[in-house]
Amino acid sequence: MKSVTNPALDVLIVDDNKIDREAVKRSLFHTYGQGDLVVHEAGMGGAALQMLKDSRFDCVFLDYRLPDMDGLSLLKKIYDADAGLAKDPVVLLTGQGSENVMIEALRSGAQDYLSKDNITSATINIAMIKAREIFKLRRSWKQAEDRLHQAQKMEAVGQLTSGIAHDFNNLLTVILGNVHNIRRRIDLMNGVFGLREIQEKISLIESAANRGAELVRRLMVFTRQRAPLPQAVNINACIQDTALLLNQILGDGINVRISLAENLCMTVIDTGQLENAIINMVLNARDAMDGQGSLGIGTGNFFLDSGGSDKVPGMAAGQYVMLTVSDTGHGMRPDVAARIFEPFFTTKEAGKGSGLGLSMVYGFVKEFGGYIFVDSRENAGTTFRIYLPCIKSGQNEESFQENG
Repeated sequence: MKSVTNPALDVLIVDDNKIDREAVKRSLFHTYGQGDLVVHEAGMGGAALQMLKDSRFDCVFLDYRLPDMDGLSLLKKIYDADAGLAKDPVVLLTGQGSENVMIEALRSGAQDYLSKDNITSATINIAMIKAREIFKLRRSWKQAEDRLHQAQKMEAVGQLTSGIAHDFNNLLTVILGNVHNIRRRIDLMNGVFGLREIQEKISLIESAANRGAELVRRLMVFTRQRAPLPQAVNINACIQDTALLLNQILGDGINVRISLAENLCMTVIDTGQLENAIINMVLNARDAMDGQGSLGIGTGNFFLDSGGSDKVPGMAAGQYVMLTVSDTGHGMRPDVAARIFEPFFTTKEAGKGSGLGLSMVYGFVKEFGGYIFVDSRENAGTTFRIYLPCIKSGQNEESFQENG
């Protein structure tokens, strides 16, 4: 299959007629050299279906009539309803050229169709280019649509959260102001019997109110209502500071592995937000492991060239510092993983999770022009990857502290 060292196109031809398969192969190799193309073949729909499940192909030429199933049935089995297209670019090959079959093929996820009577090196090459371009455009359109819906949802919830945070902050201001006045009066009555117990109760109230104020601060960060405090930092230092809290957060049953890259590039962030993001991801990992397992935190430099954007959809080319947080927990289903950054989305029981933790992580990453991705499989753990832009060569690092 395709690799970094072997960038040849992978093509799958599905046809029970060996002569027809050879005709497609000859037409392909007339345009592409032996080193530019790797052709895979299947004579049955079942075998092709297994190959399509196990591998990715740059283009699939699929015969309409197969011994065990027709091409449309196979198409429907690999159709991704969420994406609105098949898993790979597909060209349906037909012997009759029925218009109804062609329309149904396009509706079922194919990108193009071609009559077997019209197979030449030119028509095959054009069909493959067309199928791949249409596939790429449809996938990009779907991703852009999903990002738009997510942004609209985040904006609506952000406005709601901002209003709640504002009102809550007013209440906390009253509480903390009165606690301060009471404490000052008690100080004037030093030595009166019973005041120690009252002071302890006041300290508890003050501590709870301060925790509430911190929650408001985090909510305001999420809704971008509080100005960030950006500074150029090496995130390794932030991770080392946060690591001191991990034993208290995780307990004795979870082994922690920290791997920090040397010569890490600098990035511009709010260190308080980064620490909160790490803690939120660690808490998520702890809950996923039920108190037993292994947690990994790592950093590294990452460069994405302009040709690599297809491999990381939606991510701009450039130099990044990468932060990973991985666990050996129970993992997530794809439908759950797709929603974890939504505000108030949680799989925990009522009262055991607000659904804001990972939303705040998402907000922090976007605040500083970064990207966050999650890789997770059921019973195989979860890995979060955060990419933050590196400071460009020659950029004045201290200016961020002065201007932030």
